[in-house]
Amino acid sequence: MKRQLIQSNKIIPCTSGEAIDREGFLSAIFAAKISKGTLSAIAITHCDTADGTFEDVPDPMVIVKNGPTGDIKEGEIANFDIDLVGCKRFIKITASLTGTDAAATYAVALGDSVEAPV
Repeated sequence: MKRQLIQSNKIIPCTSGEAIDREGFLSAIFAAKISKGTLSAIAITHCDTADGTFEDVPDPMVIVKNGPTGDIKEGEIANFDIDLVGCKRFIKITASLTGTDAAATYAVALGDSVEAPV
């Protein structure tokens, strides 16, 4: 079981607002490490093509868990569990940072692969 779990995930370093091809995956974890400023929200949009017009995901439950409660501040790491069922092939996860010279590092772990191994 453990080996199957590892082989059915895909980890991608990313930037806020970058198009991510999630074909074949039903869930994701978006991780953010705040190096300067505050992360106050994330937004998820989707589209059928990587360079098309992205629109808001209509499902309000797409973000299953919002990491720590409230804003995420400098030095903190937050994980956001995302349900991708019903999303189109490409998604963008956009983080809202506030503060002078705000900066963060992001990664996405795609999971629940429809095929194993990935």
